[in-house]
Amino acid sequence: ILLCWRGEGSAVRGWLACACALPSGKMGQSEESQPLVGGSTSRPRGGGGFGVKSVAAVCAVMALYLLAPYLRPSAQLPGNTVISMKPAPSLTYRDENERLREQIAELQAKLKKRQEAKDEKEVAQMGAAAAAAAELQRQAQQPPQQAVASHPPETASHPPAASNASVGRAAYRLTRELIRSRCNAHNIILVTFVNFQRCDYGLTWSGHVVRLGLSNYLVGAMDGKALELLASKKVPTFDMESGLTTADYGWGTKNFRKLGLRKCELILSLLSAGADPIVTDADALITRDPTPFVMRLRPEAQVLVTSDHLMATDDAAAESLELPKRASSSAWNIGYFYLHHSALPAIAHWKRMCEEHPDLWDQNLFKDVFKIGRLRFETSGADAIPQAEVDKRLFRGYNGTVTIGILPVATFCGGHTYFVQRMPQRRGVVPYSVHTTFQYSGAVGKTHRLREAMLWADDAAYFDPPGRSFLTYVPVVRRELLRPAGVMGVAAHFEVVHHQLVQLRAAFLLAARLGRLLIVPPLTCGLDRFWAPHNGTIPGSDTRLPVEPCPLDHVLDLENGISKHALPDSRLARDPAGRPLGGLEGVLREFSFLNNSRTPDAVRQSLAFPDPPADLSAASLAPLAAATARVLHFARMPDLYATLPPADATRVRQEMMWYTTLWCCSKPAAPKTPGHIFYDMFFDVVPHTDKSRREWTEPWTPKFGP
Repeated sequence: ILLCWRGEGSAVRGWLACACALPSGKMGQSEESQPLVGGSTSRPRGGGGFGVKSVAAVCAVMALYLLAPYLRPSAQLPGNTVISMKPAPSLTYRDENERLREQIAELQAKLKKRQEAKDEKEVAQMGAAAAAAAELQRQAQQPPQQAVASHPPETASHPPAASNASVGRAAYRLTRELIRSRCNAHNIILVTFVNFQRCDYGLTWSGHVVRLGLSNYLVGAMDGKALELLASKKVPTFDMESGLTTADYGWGTKNFRKLGLRKCELILSLLSAGADPIVTDADALITRDPTPFVMRLRPEAQVLVTSDHLMATDDAAAESLELPKRASSSAWNIGYFYLHHSALPAIAHWKRMCEEHPDLWDQNLFKDVFKIGRLRFETSGADAIPQAEVDKRLFRGYNGTVTIGILPVATFCGGHTYFVQRMPQRRGVVPYSVHTTFQYSGAVGKTHRLREAMLWADDAAYFDPPGRSFLTYVPVVRRELLRPAGVMGVAAHFEVVHHQLVQLRAAFLLAARLGRLLIVPPLTCGLDRFWAPHNGTIPGSDTRLPVEPCPLDHVLDLENGISKHALPDSRLARDPAGRPLGGLEGVLREFSFLNNSRTPDAVRQSLAFPDPPADLSAASLAPLAAATARVLHFARMPDLYATLPPADATRVRQEMMWYTTLWCCSKPAAPKTPGHIFYDMFFDVVPHTDKSRREWTEPWTPKFGP
């Protein structure tokens, strides 16, 4: 009827044909009565042919066809009566196809627009990367710049010399007047603290601040000896007598926990004086003036803290805070943080928590305090934070009363983002701080990493030791084993590193026999190192494999290995106990040594390029021993250990087997079993005994433990 009313004659003819072909009985059958695809095609029950109902249906359709002209919309009927008929629109297949085509065209336009935007962004990123690379190349062609000032200028004004006597130390009390005098025009003061054992860190920290031309800083002395040393070096200091050890605190020890409480007390004193401090650990170096960064976030920001997040939450976040929801979930690292004096109530609460829980880590308690009342990120609703704070990527804590921000990991760097991922180096940006976290070999390892990065303040004798010369070589790396199919296995990683250890083993022996300090070339590691199982990189990090240059503490035990085990027949100086005189500094230098601006030209330009000796006999070493060049540079380093007589080789193994450390970790083969594997300086010697006292009577293979 509808077809006739619409005047669709062709459709009516189709219906007529259908009506003529219909069998008697029902005009159609249910879906269930039709054969399945590939099933039987036999005619369903009911027979075929015309019936009375079929004829009646045909007659009805023909009648409607004849009446169709009078049933069209707005058709004039007899009597000049006009009936305006406006039926509800019905979709035909053609209408539906048009609609789908329009939707597809719309989606294609949106995708094209997105792709164009993405292309523009990628082009911009590529342009920025190219510009950064060009700038790095330009910088590389410039003379090396001094990275660290050794100490403040002699003209600096200081109180009288400190001493253990109470009269002398009284002048170094941390008073409100001293704090206010050291704040800059924006009320910001930079503060760290050290004990006597770690005064070298205090001197390096202050050296960077001086290099930046800043004077708004103080270094706390946690014991009398530290106070005397810092004052003698004209470092602006104050007495922070803690009653703790003057030796190394050791992470997680009782003294380490007590140190957190002393830190709380110091910060409360600074805030109570109305100052806005940036407080750092002494191994969190200030490498760029942070005041401009902080001022962009004021007046809203009250707490700005670094984190152990290992990936930037925004590629453009080098000069803006990390995205709050993503970055705030990681550990907050209070080795570097900014506090506005208005955050005093929350910090007082933190101090009380540290007093009540002396066995808990002050860093964890710090975050726990600010999580009271939950962290708030809402941009709408009853708990919505102001748009000005949202725009600056701030969020709220401490029951919604304190605004907090997570500092960008690309420029406020931890040990992993700076030394392993090399995030600021890849982006071509100068970091605001470098904190030696995520490292191994204790304080010795921290110092060596900072030396590798040319961030450590050594005295002149380190770069030009009287009567001492140097030796280095070009390492051969088995690059065919590095991610050959896009992946890196544990066995291949050990092959890559062990092949370099054979060369390093020979270089240590040659340097010891010649009485020269070894400049260790950069290592290449196929896998990263962590304290927990991983698949080559730390979960959640942006590490690119291979790791190169690989930090030396990833492979060598700098704290208890090289520093304490002198090689036999060495011409290097030893202390009365037979250990290398000067520890690690008495054996080697970092790979960047010759690129450091503090290494004098008399060393850097005094080079010789001899062939390596055939063996370590006196006759073979004679020409090298007579060389006067300050640096012997070998184009290759053969396996000189293999040339030693058996007795000499045994004595060398007994000392050098302690040089290496371990790689960690794969998922252990069984629960509660080790997942780490020790490097073996003598993996290629069969038979031999390793540092764990395991006997190897067959070729070395990666083995968990012990």
